[in-house]
Amino acid sequence: MKIFRDSSKYFGIVGHPLSHTLSPLLHSSWYEDLSLDCGYLVFPVETLEKKELLSLSKFGVRGLSVTIPHKETAFQLADKTDEASQTVKASNTLVFENGSVSAYNTDGIGAVRSIQESFPESLKGKVLLIGSGGSARGISFTLLKEAGVNDLTIAARNSKTSEELIGLLSKISSAKIKSSDLNEVQKNFSEYSLIIHTTPLGMKGKDPGLAIPESCFKEGQVVFDIVYNPLETPLVLGAKKKGAKVVPGTEMLLYQAVEQFRLFTGVSLNPNLIEKGRSRLLKALGYA
Repeated sequence: MKIFRDSSKYFGIVGHPLSHTLSPLLHSSWYEDLSLDCGYLVFPVETLEKKELLSLSKFGVRGLSVTIPHKETAFQLADKTDEASQTVKASNTLVFENGSVSAYNTDGIGAVRSIQESFPESLKGKVLLIGSGGSARGISFTLLKEAGVNDLTIAARNSKTSEELIGLLSKISSAKIKSSDLNEVQKNFSEYSLIIHTTPLGMKGKDPGLAIPESCFKEGQVVFDIVYNPLETPLVLGAKKKGAKVVPGTEMLLYQAVEQFRLFTGVSLNPNLIEKGRSRLLKALGYA
């Protein structure tokens, strides 16, 4: 067990539930790799308030990873925000400094880097994004702003939030962006080169149901389910059976954490340490 000192810097993750999270494994291991005097804490809270954030800051917490269901709230509580957060009104990273809260969104960076390193060609076709919550917001911004996606369809159960997201995205991109019903997209599903699933469906402890039936997938499509625990969700298993290519959900977790780590500590992780992180994730999930 690590013994902390007065000089130690603390970071952590806030969300609910957090029983599935592997973020502490990533961050804590990198602290050890680099001999950093840092600790990473877990805060499983159902609500998030500004006074709580400021209290954490007073107790030495310098930054937080933010997950379901607090990403929109994290943006609203911040004093300063990056462009991605400003555009989509959601943040997954908070940094505390001198009584001020700065918000960032590294979800999109993590997701797009994962796709670019595995199947970059899939970004050139029609992209389907399933979901319109906090993760979908960050990912959609980077797909349009950094990855050059020209045709994006957002399909979600909540048509109000998907329409709101499209309105926000239209301000920063001239790409073709539209919303569609989950049932409607199944009719011409073969036209999508890349399918990104961003809802909690299939996550450990959540509804295991399928957002898209197995019969819709075709050989050669690229499927990216950002759920990583379990690594092979029902959606992933169904897509694989039909010959689709799969980007593991652990890749987004890994790369968004790499960017978070830089924001927290000022350290850019080298390829060797990133690979160590990847191996640790797979081992924790029983795939190594």
